[in-house]
Amino acid sequence: MKTAVVTVGKELLTGRTVNTNLRTIALKLKQIGIDINRSYVIDDLKKEFKKILDFMDEDLVIFTGGLGPTVDDITRETVIDYFGLDTFIDQEVLDKIKYYFDRAEVEMKDTNNKQALFPKDSIRLGNNLGTAPGVYFKVGKRRIILLPGPPHELYPLLDEVIEIIKDELDINLISRGFKLVGTGESSMENNLKGFYGVHAKVNVAPYANVGEIKYIFTSADTDALDRAMNDFYNKFKEFIYGGLEDTLEGVVVELLREQNKVISVVESCTGGLLASKIVNVSGSSNVFKEALVTYANEAKIKYLDIKEETLAKYGAVSAECAVEMCDNLFKKTDADLTLSITGIAGPNGGTEDKPVGLAFIGINYMGKTTVYRKVFNGNREMIRLRATIFALNLARKALKGTKESNDKK
Repeated sequence: MKTAVVTVGKELLTGRTVNTNLRTIALKLKQIGIDINRSYVIDDLKKEFKKILDFMDEDLVIFTGGLGPTVDDITRETVIDYFGLDTFIDQEVLDKIKYYFDRAEVEMKDTNNKQALFPKDSIRLGNNLGTAPGVYFKVGKRRIILLPGPPHELYPLLDEVIEIIKDELDINLISRGFKLVGTGESSMENNLKGFYGVHAKVNVAPYANVGEIKYIFTSADTDALDRAMNDFYNKFKEFIYGGLEDTLEGVVVELLREQNKVISVVESCTGGLLASKIVNVSGSSNVFKEALVTYANEAKIKYLDIKEETLAKYGAVSAECAVEMCDNLFKKTDADLTLSITGIAGPNGGTEDKPVGLAFIGINYMGKTTVYRKVFNGNREMIRLRATIFALNLARKALKGTKESNDKK
């Protein structure tokens, strides 16, 4: 099936926003055997829509963006008008949009009414995270899909679209996968030599992200898929932390919950990112009671009793400081596990002995502390994220080791 994706918005053309939606859509379509042939980025202008639609001959066309209520949000009405389709205002959708505003105690403007406009015989795609529902409709043999631009709104609607396409085209491909942490893509590919040939009936696609790798397995043969995934798991179970829908922090929180344990963290260079990851998980309040961000030396002394002589002799970015941060937090809280991070996120502040990206990450589990020295590559944001992921993985491995030991008893 020839497929095109059109992302709409001047912010994409000026570089103010990165087009992550294309990657997300491509990955999802690939899981059901559909490759994108072309992609376009266009401005919020009617003439740009007409040029693209006059030119395109794809069987499946997905638009993202421009479904909001503002003057420049013209995707819905422009695409529908281009095909000359009969439309209606969906009162149920309009009532839902109004409820969204009422709940936020904000007056709904008349401009929001257009978000309830749909072609007749179309499938509406409900948006529980915003006011812009998507829509799926056919024009002859062509399938047209309109999706909102904000990624957090697009993702759940895209899952619904994939199911619709699978049903209509009777696609029997099955996709499952793993998420890995603590290894690199080049190392994995080197260790996978010969694997692809043994599992020829299964498409295996790696997708690397900052600090982790996703491997997606796709096949129409369930037995072949199971064999490939079992083989992969046995080879790399040390690095596998979950399935495609899992998050590392979610896995850590679940292990803590299962074992009735509590975690506390203290951060310096990551500035609260580790704590933020944990509280992103629903139910984390049962296992996460407190955290400290001791960015300055004075804060480390004031709140954690870090020895002044430690800071003077070794510096804040040192194994010695990371140990004291972790140990003292453990003593001050009722946590079973504490994590500490101190480092240089850059881009300034590095030296020959202590380069940008250097981090010391400590873990105190059941009273025993271990500190790891790591040098992370990337910009400031990437270094902070990589340090956070490394710390979470330390917690995962410690808790998983306890769980496995208990299971063997």
